[in-house]
Amino acid sequence: MRISPPAVPGRVLAPLAALSVIAVLDLVASSRWWSLAVVGVLDEPAHLLTAWLVLWAVPELRARSPLPWVLAGAVAIDVDHVPLYLWGALASTPEGRPVTHSLVPVLALAAVAVASRRLRTPATGLCVGVLLHFVRDVATGPGLPLAWPVRVDSVLLPYGVYLGVVAACAVLAAVRTPAADAPAAPGRSAVTAPRRPDTERR
Repeated sequence: MRISPPAVPGRVLAPLAALSVIAVLDLVASSRWWSLAVVGVLDEPAHLLTAWLVLWAVPELRARSPLPWVLAGAVAIDVDHVPLYLWGALASTPEGRPVTHSLVPVLALAAVAVASRRLRTPATGLCVGVLLHFVRDVATGPGLPLAWPVRVDSVLLPYGVYLGVVAACAVLAAVRTPAADAPAAPGRSAVTAPRRPDTERR
């Protein structure tokens, strides 16, 4: 699925609006203690916007990524919190995220994408979506047990690193127009390769 570029000035304003929404959601989330349901309502839209910003900032990535599966992967990985909160299952550490928030599902999805032609599109999209989910999680909450099962401790980066990454993506998305999406200059048609004249069949 191809993402069509929004019209100017929407092409400029949409990424900046997405960045602003992420910042507001995180500000609200950090303002007080919230129930798990409210935390999820605040966190999942930020994951979707993060994935969208990265895809929009990197045209080469979005051209090769099936958007519905990427966005699904960017939020579906959090289903593993259900057994964690209900039964304490899959916990990497007492206060950590589930062990499925590691590189294990990424490698598993990549293996499926390589091994199965029929499942290549959904597996690729989900793999990219999970990685984009981790872009946010590695700098929020307790971090990520990325190296599980080799190591059980979590990797946690400063929140400012994440905010800087999405801010850079928002700026890139606002100013960068992929060559394939750029319209031709007024009064000029797209350049095409000259056709070889037909020759008589012998």
